Amino acid sequence: MALQPLTLVLVTDQFKCERLIRAGRQLAQRDGTTLEVINVAAAGVAQNPEAIEYLYRISKENDAAMMIHYSDEPSRFITQLIRDNRPSNVVTGLPQKSNSLLHKIWMRFEQVSFFTVDHDGKLSPVTLRDRVIA
Repeated sequence: MALQPLTLVLVTDQFKCERLIRAGRQLAQRDGTTLEVINVAAAGVAQNPEAIEYLYRISKENDAAMMIHYSDEPSRFITQLIRDNRPSNVVTGLPQKSNSLLHKIWMRFEQVSFFTVDHDGKLSPVTLRDRVIA
């Protein structure tokens, strides 16, 4: 039994992550994949409940399941999540600094197509050059 190909969108608890979900929906439609939205929060760190509720609603409007996970080690959790789910695509925002978690997962999962979404909602593939420069 083959698993349905997956597009995974990684969001934080910010209203502006709506653009990631919408871009993920376009990508999932293009590639014929299921769309899932994931928020991984550090255990014990307060979240913005209004933003989470808003993103949940946007996920639902875009035919996506949204899950919230809590972890003492969010970067390790995200790495394991990608390893276990083997998504075709992973959509994120832009890395905030060099050598960020995003850069690390780009190098670790060469078989996954990564995409970033800029502040205007433009979806861009992470290239081999992006992975190497990171």
